[in-house]
Amino acid sequence: MKRAKHYLFCALLVTVCFALTVSAMALRVVDRVLATDIRAFIDGYEIPSYNISDRLGIVAEDLRGYGFDVAWDGEARTLSITQNPWGITSPVDMSTVDTKKNTSLPVYETDIVTYVNGEQVDSFNIGGYTIIYLRELARFGTCMYDHGCAASMVSTKYHSFSKTTLTELPKTIIHAGGEIGGMLGSNSLEALECTYAKGYRVIEIDFVQSSDGFPVCLHDWSKYYSSALSSEPITKAEFKNVRIFDKYTSMDIDSLASWMMSHKDVYIVTDIKENNVEVLRQIAKMHPEIVSRIAPQIYQYSEYVPVRALGYSNIILTLYQLPTYNDKANTAYNSDFAAKRGLLAVTADKTLFKEGFVETYISAGVPLYLHTVNDEAEQNAYLASGVTGVYTDYAK
Repeated sequence: MKRAKHYLFCALLVTVCFALTVSAMALRVVDRVLATDIRAFIDGYEIPSYNISDRLGIVAEDLRGYGFDVAWDGEARTLSITQNPWGITSPVDMSTVDTKKNTSLPVYETDIVTYVNGEQVDSFNIGGYTIIYLRELARFGTCMYDHGCAASMVSTKYHSFSKTTLTELPKTIIHAGGEIGGMLGSNSLEALECTYAKGYRVIEIDFVQSSDGFPVCLHDWSKYYSSALSSEPITKAEFKNVRIFDKYTSMDIDSLASWMMSHKDVYIVTDIKENNVEVLRQIAKMHPEIVSRIAPQIYQYSEYVPVRALGYSNIILTLYQLPTYNDKANTAYNSDFAAKRGLLAVTADKTLFKEGFVETYISAGVPLYLHTVNDEAEQNAYLASGVTGVYTDYAK
């Protein structure tokens, strides 16, 4: 009896020692998280990341909020990551994430086998969570690192990341669709048709959000544009029935996209004064087929990274909403910002035109546009000074 108990005790001891050995092996430290200013994005939404040997790692479990199914098999000790059809539902609120805490953490080995789209990938354990490299998600689309903004981006649904596609910059960008019937700023179908017929192919369009959240082509909700409007937004369906200046056809992102697909040499410059990134996100999600021909204007430096992460490549920095006059007039910083990120252009109010202003952008190799310049003699003078082009209300 004593011998049996002894054998049982020894067996239990061996079992415990084996379990501890396995645990120790599974939790062997293989690296430590390094500090980094590089940010990670999936379809334009930022996700918390870890720098592991100069490669970005993300928490596999976080992917459930970014359009992925993450299935755990406890018996087989496997984690399988596949894309679901519902898209991004609950991305991490990055304002609640202290990225400084993600440094000097130990990176452990793990016996969990992780599969991404059916293929086994490297995985690690940090704080009890399974970590994979962000680049593994390229199996679902495209992965790109943008050195200029220190961001790694994965696109699974939108236009694949590419270099700037608008290679020949015009001398004139037509503002708000152009003049129609003596009226300015209509953003209407007739204005677009008229501008296109006159040979212009880069046209700026204003966007606001309808009361139910859809991008519509309008400068603001006011009776100036139609007697059917007031200061309050209306639904997308209601806006479809609005006649701009009580005679012209209103447009929303759906009708604009349709028009662009039948006019495939046109580029649209966006002017979105409120919720810029969110509206650009909606455009990319609803109509990825036109993303490569959208030139979004950004109004703050911080907007570049998320807009680029949405797949947009023809990005323009427009200065008029920067916080102070000194920010707008800081040509050294603004030209350097644009040059390092390969922006399509910088757009400035013509009141900033002073000695040395244009020369700084020319030296940096950054195209410069001025707005809004309607007088032909004034346009020619600016062009002669080295300005790339101007925004104007009139398509001649």
